[in-house]
Amino acid sequence: MGIVKNILITTLLTAVGQTALAQNDTLQGRLDNVVVVGHRYSSAVRISNDGTTRWDMRQMTDLPKILGNADPMHYTQLLPGIQTNGEYDAGMHVQGCESQHNVLSIDGVPLYNVAHMLGFFSVFNASHFSNMLLRRNPGATASQNRLGAELTMMPIDTIMTHVSGEISVGPMSSQGTLRMPLNKNSALVVSARNAYLNLLYGPLLKTDDQKFGYSFGDYNATWLWKGDEYNTVVANGYFGFDRLTMDDTSLNSKSKLKWGNYMGSIKWIHEQDNWLTSHALYTTAYHNKLDVTLEAANAVLPSRISDYGYKGKFEYKLFKAGADIIIHDLNTQKPEISGFHNKNVIDVTQKTKYTTNEYTFYASQTIPLTEHLTTILGLRGSAYNDMDGHLTAAVDPSVALSYTFTDRCVMTLRYDQAHQYLFQTGFSNMGLPTEFWSSTSKDIPAQRSRGVSLGLESDLFRSYYHISAELYYKKLTNQVEYTDNLLDMLYTTYNLNDALLVGRGTNYGLNVMINKTRGRLTGWVSYSYGRALRRFSSPQYPDEYPSSHERIHEIDAVASMKVGKRWSLGGTFVAASGTPFTAPQAFYVINGRLLSEYGQRNANRLKPYVRLDLSANYYFKKSKDRESGINISVYNVLMHSNDLFYRLKFYENKFGYRPFRFFGKMLPSINYFYKF
Repeated sequence: MGIVKNILITTLLTAVGQTALAQNDTLQGRLDNVVVVGHRYSSAVRISNDGTTRWDMRQMTDLPKILGNADPMHYTQLLPGIQTNGEYDAGMHVQGCESQHNVLSIDGVPLYNVAHMLGFFSVFNASHFSNMLLRRNPGATASQNRLGAELTMMPIDTIMTHVSGEISVGPMSSQGTLRMPLNKNSALVVSARNAYLNLLYGPLLKTDDQKFGYSFGDYNATWLWKGDEYNTVVANGYFGFDRLTMDDTSLNSKSKLKWGNYMGSIKWIHEQDNWLTSHALYTTAYHNKLDVTLEAANAVLPSRISDYGYKGKFEYKLFKAGADIIIHDLNTQKPEISGFHNKNVIDVTQKTKYTTNEYTFYASQTIPLTEHLTTILGLRGSAYNDMDGHLTAAVDPSVALSYTFTDRCVMTLRYDQAHQYLFQTGFSNMGLPTEFWSSTSKDIPAQRSRGVSLGLESDLFRSYYHISAELYYKKLTNQVEYTDNLLDMLYTTYNLNDALLVGRGTNYGLNVMINKTRGRLTGWVSYSYGRALRRFSSPQYPDEYPSSHERIHEIDAVASMKVGKRWSLGGTFVAASGTPFTAPQAFYVINGRLLSEYGQRNANRLKPYVRLDLSANYYFKKSKDRESGINISVYNVLMHSNDLFYRLKFYENKFGYRPFRFFGKMLPSINYFYKF
């Protein structure tokens, strides 16, 4: 019977062809009352010829989890050209750009901070979404006004026939997703995730003289309605929060941090024959608050950004056009100081609460020039009413030339130009309430980028392998650097504009990736070389220096494998150059206060970063309708001590300067999952 079954499967696959095999995970046919099912193991990641990366959320269960959480942003950092900046950074650094240059969104609606657990992972609950899209090119006309990439979490787009869902219970948090057909035309998906980190990991939340308390939650809802074959309505909602307390006995300080996001949107899509139109209304907001109590002073740092927007899109064959209109309601960081030395600390003339308007119109046309050569011409126009009431306008062209050697090999030369009118700044880049969003003004002009890239995408060996390579060069202008710290707010007169430097940057690099897309073993290996250099017209920083997130070399490897019917294994590996930091040249103790004199900006580097994560899924039951099992994951199996940054400590007339490391050398976790 085994031989007959193999012959039937071979015959069926040959009859249907490779096209169907490349698009479906399950292949099914009927031969004389005998049903034959062939399962195809495929990679979670697929890269299209235009460089867009699509990640199937259903296949994230095979990769290592962080304390029981499968985090999309964490895995995205393993793609080529996206630098891994360490555990305490939930952002992306794409082609040398800053995290604040990217758009992170749910179905196109931006979220302004996606960091959980000091940046250890993001707010995106993978089980709620169907796919994740990553577009690296800012000049793509349908993207928003940012200099970096656009990452979009995509909700469901089909009506399910029966109730389904999944539950995951882990050592730090538990989460669940429920998918329900309401009738033949509509469906509802709801998800929730809550943390109980303090209960089980309380002893680990201590480092030297610091003690932490932490909790967070995420809640998602998506409603889908298909009136007929031409009309679809999608509504999305999200709410998330973080609460963090920190006690530092060496500084005799106590801190309370609160931050969170919410968003809501409704979109109507009409698709008919060769044309499509969509209209969306949305609101999104991010708020944060830092309350710091020192021995002789107290500082409260609140900030907020709220958006109300409209997005419209029209497509006809190879022509695309659209418009975005956004009202930004901003409350930038305004310190509230009390206690010691609190007179004239805040510049009362500083404007911290205001409304700005952003308008964008774009169009693009794909033009086949020859049988093998195609060009895409794009034009984006934008206008911005800034915080001072001034109107700024810009026109950004883009052009892409694609040469198709075969239907499986494409080379693309691209020129992009973009402007950005909002920027994020603050004391760090960890996604904490010490960072805030602000607007361009007469003193801080809009950021701008101009870049060129050459990319190659090719399938090999009957599409079992996919290879991609990219060379890029990008010039940045009006880049913003924040130079203040909390002590400056306490002891000097504070004005935001005085704390900002404006300069320029240069990014260039090479990314190479080979991805095994089929078989029981799938995954990829990539290498990235990248430089991100900055220069500011300031006596403080007279020379060009590398950006704080720059990793010159990085190797990433991701693999997942099916072993029999009960097991699936996964692993990720990262080896990267250390990031730059500024080292002090001298220390002084004056009136009990430790002061330092720093050397050249970012002239030193941390030790190389190395990390290996492993996971295994064991399935108690695995069928078409039911799936249950346990996941065992180990974060940092090699127990490599990765330095995150250096810090200066002063306690009881003693001081030291040493690296700060993640709170656990190795983090094992086990969680139970059930899908139905």
